[in-house]
Amino acid sequence: MNLRMSVPLFFSVALSVSTLTGADLAAYRNFHLGMSFADVAKQANLAASAEAQLISSRPERIEELDWHVNWAVPGAAQSNPFSEVLFRFYNGELFEMAVTYDGDRTRGLTEGDMIEAISSVYGLAARPVALEVSFNFGGARRIVKAIACWEDARSQISLVHLPYGTDFGMMISSRANEALAEKAIVESERLDQVEAPQRELALRARQLAETQAAEEKARALNQPGFRP
Repeated sequence: MNLRMSVPLFFSVALSVSTLTGADLAAYRNFHLGMSFADVAKQANLAASAEAQLISSRPERIEELDWHVNWAVPGAAQSNPFSEVLFRFYNGELFEMAVTYDGDRTRGLTEGDMIEAISSVYGLAARPVALEVSFNFGGARRIVKAIACWEDARSQISLVHLPYGTDFGMMISSRANEALAEKAIVESERLDQVEAPQRELALRARQLAETQAAEEKARALNQPGFRP
């Protein structure tokens, strides 16, 4: 299955962007854009058998790893403020992290509260006027409006308000590899459409061959002993 990302729309910035000295916009906690799947799985304490979901294999390999943090009793202390992180890989390299914050941990917080908290880590935010991003939510990618963003030459962070509630999300992406992944997914979809008729013919031929083989096997078993 191929999922197509939305290209950010044209936007203007109401505030200039400045970052804290040493702030790394390519990092979120112990994760960093460019990490391998194995390193991400290790940092997330996932089982060695954890596998990424293949989104497309040509012309480039795009994979996803959906990490759902273990459920906890409401009100219990939790070390992570998020409930889910979707990691996306371009040819084995992490290029995007979509963080869904836990609703209980953000209940009552305003957009200003969230911007202030994230700015304490990444620096002063910009308020985009018409920036929309494609964010994974509820098992599908949805177009949502960014509340604030942080960016430099290599990376972009977008804070979003998720639909159907008051939950927040944050997406950290590699500007270069996100663009390359978008092109690769579009090309993969094109190739699928071009090759669809031939795949359908091949599928029908295989099904016919399997049916004939089954009939021949049944005939070989039934014919010798059949008595009318």
